[in-house]
Amino acid sequence: MKKVHLLAGILLFSISWLVSCQDLDLIPTSIITEKDIYNENGIKAYMAGMYNYLPMEDFHYDTNSDGQIGGGYYVGNGISIWNFWNSTGEMVNRNNTNLPLHRRGYWNSAFQVIRKANTLVKNLPNYPELEQQSKSWIAEAKFLRAYVYFQLAKRYGGMPKILEPQSLDPNDDEALWIARESHADTYDFILKDLDEAIADLPETSEAGRANKYVAAAIKCRAALHAATTARYGSMKFTDWEVDGVLLQGIPSSKANDYFKTAWDAAKMIEDGDKYELHRANGDKTENYAEVWEKADGNKESIWLRKYDFSMSVHSFNSIMAPPRMCSEGGDRYNPTLDWVELFDGLPLDEKGNFSAFDENGDYIVYDDCQQLWNGAEPRLRANILIPGNLYKGGMKLDLRAGIIKEEYDPATDRFKKFTVDDGKERQGLNSGSVWNKAAYPKENPFRARTIFDWSADPSANQKDPYKRSDGVTFFKNGLDGPRVTGSTNTSNTVTGFFGRKHLNITLPKSETVNHTSTQPWIEIRYAEVLLNRAEAAIELAQNGVDTYRETDMLNDAFKCINDVRDRAGANLLTSPSELSMNPAFTRWDREGPKGQGAFVEAPTRGLQIVRVERYKELAFESKIYWDLMRWFTYDTQIRNYFRRGLYPIMYAKGATVDENGIPNGKYIYDAKSADEAAGMVTFAVNNYYEGIPSAELKNNPLLQKNRNQ
Repeated sequence: MKKVHLLAGILLFSISWLVSCQDLDLIPTSIITEKDIYNENGIKAYMAGMYNYLPMEDFHYDTNSDGQIGGGYYVGNGISIWNFWNSTGEMVNRNNTNLPLHRRGYWNSAFQVIRKANTLVKNLPNYPELEQQSKSWIAEAKFLRAYVYFQLAKRYGGMPKILEPQSLDPNDDEALWIARESHADTYDFILKDLDEAIADLPETSEAGRANKYVAAAIKCRAALHAATTARYGSMKFTDWEVDGVLLQGIPSSKANDYFKTAWDAAKMIEDGDKYELHRANGDKTENYAEVWEKADGNKESIWLRKYDFSMSVHSFNSIMAPPRMCSEGGDRYNPTLDWVELFDGLPLDEKGNFSAFDENGDYIVYDDCQQLWNGAEPRLRANILIPGNLYKGGMKLDLRAGIIKEEYDPATDRFKKFTVDDGKERQGLNSGSVWNKAAYPKENPFRARTIFDWSADPSANQKDPYKRSDGVTFFKNGLDGPRVTGSTNTSNTVTGFFGRKHLNITLPKSETVNHTSTQPWIEIRYAEVLLNRAEAAIELAQNGVDTYRETDMLNDAFKCINDVRDRAGANLLTSPSELSMNPAFTRWDREGPKGQGAFVEAPTRGLQIVRVERYKELAFESKIYWDLMRWFTYDTQIRNYFRRGLYPIMYAKGATVDENGIPNGKYIYDAKSADEAAGMVTFAVNNYYEGIPSAELKNNPLLQKNRNQ
């Protein structure tokens, strides 16, 4: 009789292992036997369990909880993915102002999935009646094994390589002890698994499962991570060998080969002609939004994780929407001005910082709350909720930080900047340290309320609305904020922005409640593949490989970046020469050349361009965190960093009010450090690698500690 080597309890699959199995139409069962597994439906169920427990930083990821499978992965219907985006400058919110890292300790659950994959790889050849399907199933198991090993390698470095399901032997504990391999050997193993998966997987698959090109996309991502770890990790850590094995870091000499591997994998996806950038809608703003809002039906989505009411739901719509637009939760999704400044079409100074001032140094007066955004890059307008626009069945977003008193006429009265915006001060408008004393030497205009008025309660419950002399009243801080110093309200934006990506903006408020969201998570899409390819090409061109596969690398990167930019409605690069080795722009508080995109660190201007493009294109997708880790710029870019916001202020004179009490008037915009929930963040160098869990070191004496633990 064929023997399936499974650890105690492996055959006792819980119902939860099956009932949330990613749209694979399975019939749940509480016990699975060998007979149940080794048939078409059984393998499908077994595979679905592995997919469900893959470590994606998706709508269920939680940096604060071990969840059901450890390390923050799969925490039921809850959501705190916002933690993961707070630490990179993409966003902030009132509850999470420190530097949340990925959840430590993802280990046991990883090796459970690896063991299940190993079980299929070993045992499927023993079932000749399944020979026709076994080849692709084994390839799929190798893909899943590689994906999990990749998540481990990013965290710990070199890992123990386990290719067969281990069996417990009460008389020989040492049989389970396996030492770690080098970081490079671990990546080579991951890439080998993915190559074998690519060779035997079909070209198409049902949503949520791997195919040849899903495996190639993950191979591209993994190879790029290995390449940049080799190039930049070796600069950050010169000697991280343990017992003669380079467990953390990869020799820099391997970088170009990994970059070539990443480029090859990306090119394979293009040549396969199964995926492309979404361009179905002629309106570039709405077209970009459709990448998520119609993720099931476009060719950009390479690999999805599906949700539905019968299997698994999440709470993104309720937790992340503006509080006024949901019945539960709300307000965890406040993009920063630092991120917004990366986009084209906004008024910026020579340093690349928001600067809406005229030639006299006075605030520019905009005709209404939307005028500023009319010329902004469509991709930005699709990523944030725009003031004055209607959402969720006709709810108008109403954002203000205050009202300029009616004695001031927007046609004639102009003002110098109220605050200091140097990226250093974090106190609120009511604080003396952020008040622009050069322009207002006698008193703080905010605290004294001499020019404009504001409320401590940015909501519809404002007890002291501004009343104009003709009896018309305005909510001083709008129905949706932003919050300012002294605010007692527990919600609303702290940066002056609300995010849109992933949200269902048509869902009525009454239906926007916890544990009911079903939009899919896009784990990888074609835009990322193009940017991976562009980055690999620039790295090769700037490190001695001008031409590869008879392709000019800089020209190839130029085309890939412009393809992404064209779809986004962004300004196109004019020449490959822009992807130069000139020094990158630097942030305002540091030495070096200045310009747009300086928030994103890079060793050259060419690499900075593609890194900025990643920040714009892949924000709020749990990708930027790992970019900063593999670029090894986290500890310098996110150093003494204060998030910044943009604060609209409306002139009372001439403003009108609609039937819902929402005004339309002329606006100015003040940029500064966020008023509330804006603590300084700093990343420690030792956080690049995580320590091996102490329990694992105890259970397996052959495991070596990481150098930093």
